[in-house]
Amino acid sequence: MKTIRLGIGLVVAALVLVSAPMLSATTYTTDTNINDFTSQVSSYATFSNFSFGDVGSPFTPTSSELATNGFRVYGGGSITGLPTTNNWILASFSGPTSSILVFPNIDHFGSAYDGYQYSIEGSNDGVTWTPLFDALTVPGGGEPFTLGNFTGTAPTNVNNVLTPGAGPSGTVGYEALFNFGASYQFYAFGASTEGIGAGNSDQELSGVGTVPEPSSLILLASGLAGLVTLRRKSFSSEA
Repeated sequence: MKTIRLGIGLVVAALVLVSAPMLSATTYTTDTNINDFTSQVSSYATFSNFSFGDVGSPFTPTSSELATNGFRVYGGGSITGLPTTNNWILASFSGPTSSILVFPNIDHFGSAYDGYQYSIEGSNDGVTWTPLFDALTVPGGGEPFTLGNFTGTAPTNVNNVLTPGAGPSGTVGYEALFNFGASYQFYAFGASTEGIGAGNSDQELSGVGTVPEPSSLILLASGLAGLVTLRRKSFSSEA
């Protein structure tokens, strides 16, 4: 009986660990040059299933447009297979990718949720979806904000400042690199739990790009204040 009770206890503990929100191991940088991020993108997803923004649906950003305009899209709708308690913007690539660089549009700078205003789901058929990321909490205290609790896979890197010069309505910033364990052609962006809790259910986006695989893009802060250099690095070596 003792062995049986121990086995049940281990199963329960494992279930708790799997379902519990986690703490982020994200690396944060402060690079105000948007070109350091757009230069890493090999292609951009096409946005659709949105009702509002600076452009009409569908819309595919470009690196030059992000640097000069940073048009935003928001006001998602329903998508087959996803919860109707949220609204969803669809970002479609030409083929599956596991590494994406998200360019949020920040129009509530100083509010904790705005840099982490989205949740992400992935699909390869547009019908069956896998939950990938949701920001549950973002501790207060003022800019720059870091991610608190989350579900799924946290961003590898977040550039938690604005990248000035882009945005007629908001400003591009808080660029986030995600490396997922599987590749998806379609990514759906809903409002995050943090955003909804703060009374903001509009995830506003300016771009979602794919970066070369294997997913090894790392943002390294230099010794100069405010200067960040983008470099490729393996997971095993260089500091």
